[in-house]
Amino acid sequence: MAKNIFGSRNRIEGRNKEVIDMPYRKRVFQNEAIAISMIYAIFGILWILLSDRLLEYILRDMDSYKHFQTYKGWFYVFITTMMVYILIRNQMLLLKEENYKTAKAYEKLRIVLNELIEMETKLVEQRKLTDRIIFEAPVIIVTHDEEKTISCNPYALALCGYTEEELNEKGWMELLVPHEFWPNIISIFQKIRQEKRGQNYEFPIITKDGTSINILWTSNLLSLDNGQNYFVSFGTDFNERKRYEEKVQQLAFYDTLTGLPNRAMFEIEINKHLSLNIARNHFTIAYIDIDNFKNINDSMGHQVGDMFLTYLGECLKSEVQEPNFVARLGGDEFAILYVRISKEELLQRIATIRQRISKTWSIENHQFYISMSVGVVSYPNDGENSTTLLKNADIAMYEAKREGKNRVLFYKENISDNNSRHLKMINNLQYGIDEEQFLLYYQPQFELKSGKIIGVEALVRWNHHEEGFISPAEFIPLAEESGQIYKLERWIVRKALEQKKVWEEQGFHDLIVSINLSGKTLTSSINFEEIEQIIAGAPVDFNKIVIEITETANISDVDIVINHLKLLKKRGIKIALDDFGTGYSSLNYLKKFPINIIKLDRSFIDAINENGIDTLLIKNILTLAHDLDFEVVAEGIETKEQLEYLRNHYCESGQGYLLSRPLPEEKIFELLENHYRYTE
Repeated sequence: MAKNIFGSRNRIEGRNKEVIDMPYRKRVFQNEAIAISMIYAIFGILWILLSDRLLEYILRDMDSYKHFQTYKGWFYVFITTMMVYILIRNQMLLLKEENYKTAKAYEKLRIVLNELIEMETKLVEQRKLTDRIIFEAPVIIVTHDEEKTISCNPYALALCGYTEEELNEKGWMELLVPHEFWPNIISIFQKIRQEKRGQNYEFPIITKDGTSINILWTSNLLSLDNGQNYFVSFGTDFNERKRYEEKVQQLAFYDTLTGLPNRAMFEIEINKHLSLNIARNHFTIAYIDIDNFKNINDSMGHQVGDMFLTYLGECLKSEVQEPNFVARLGGDEFAILYVRISKEELLQRIATIRQRISKTWSIENHQFYISMSVGVVSYPNDGENSTTLLKNADIAMYEAKREGKNRVLFYKENISDNNSRHLKMINNLQYGIDEEQFLLYYQPQFELKSGKIIGVEALVRWNHHEEGFISPAEFIPLAEESGQIYKLERWIVRKALEQKKVWEEQGFHDLIVSINLSGKTLTSSINFEEIEQIIAGAPVDFNKIVIEITETANISDVDIVINHLKLLKKRGIKIALDDFGTGYSSLNYLKKFPINIIKLDRSFIDAINENGIDTLLIKNILTLAHDLDFEVVAEGIETKEQLEYLRNHYCESGQGYLLSRPLPEEKIFELLENHYRYTE
């Protein structure tokens, strides 16, 4: 077709050239010249014959006749010139109009020709695309009758392993289709011929190497112009689809890191047991969380953390056998569903798992002590659906963490109540910080020998709009757990330094202000930098500022804390070790940290009246502190006997209810003003 169109185009272009080429133009001009010459000749003959006769008739005088002969000649030239011009002009206009019509007709013909060429080009491209799809498509495309194969695409030949000649030689059914499927296939093709509409069906083929492949087929009747009918069949490898479905299911219901079932699969397993008869369907869920897993990620990176989770997954797989079921719920949280198990047997199973994983895990010369907190719920006592059971198990697990970690806790309703209050308190904390419900109280510190006020300790208080004053012992741990401690401590430091500036302006230049910082802030570089910026921007005497750190705080990275404390000391700030003697690392802290002051915990002070071992410890601590050049501040002084004992053993300073309770800033100002006026 393309050849015919291009041939037509050549013929049309040839005609166009014939219309406008030189021989044709010459013939046109020759015809025009002949016509003009004939008209000119006729006019000349008539002029000669008639003009002289007319002059003779009009003019009798010979002189006049001769004179007008000259005018007659000029008039003849003028008339003939005008006549020739008009004739030539008219003929040129006719020729121009004829050429314009011819060119316009040719332009229309050229447009039609280009459209035909464009259509032919698209048809050729479409045919190439169709051929390429058939050639490259990962689908079986076969034209055939009941016995022989007419054509196969390359994918079909590659899949079955035969050539077209082999399929034609023995027939495609004999080579590819198992004998038990023959009657069904013959029936399908008979139905297609009769009804003349496509059919969908499934049957396997046997490849040349003996592999069986499930194929999903679609066949239809193909009628040709010559009256012959064939079948065209399309087949899709159903095995590949099955593998894809299995892969999708694996991604949807299994954890990619450990290979364990995920939360969705675990809930399906719970629901499967819930659908059984309750009388024979007692099951228990153990909700497991790895204690301090964050330390592995923070110190070694998430890649090492993933290695540990993979190791843990392998341990759980080997320890949990059917009909029990183990899954990874996310992060470092795992769950085990135990079927019809007693409490004693459950504890034994968990103890076995703990014994296997609760040991030092080593990698790259680093060792991590692994422990786990476990929350346990039972069906039907602790919930009637998967959502409630998992929620209550999660609550029990977090309660186990709050009670000291590395323990198993069975769910009880009061735990849920405590958890609700816990969550409510965390939400109220954020609201309280934003709404400035917190305020600072200041507890005076006295020089015990002279009774002079030498400093104050800033203590945060929460005046809740509904519950009134909430104890720091209740909200500080929650603030640390939720991460709200960072914002709260920034407010405390800023407020205390602003008050320190006010007191300096009021004349109390030598008053020491002690501020507490949590272990979380000290180990967080980002949050410590913000605290340091607040301190650096305060126009106060840093030599009269003390930062207190708590010995019992969970300090995960001692080196970072030491560096941060050294930065504070460079500004002239002193460092105090609070609650000294209550932790496990008192002497290590004294040795490693840049400490200036030791604050004796009130538990030692309370024991002074008992004259027991604690009294002896206080005496030795005071002696040790003096030898090491540490200042000592005694906390919780509540009796005169305690005060007298500390004075007699050279304890420099102290604080407690005997001396003064914590006071708001306006009361502190009155106390300071009266105290210094009296002492002066």
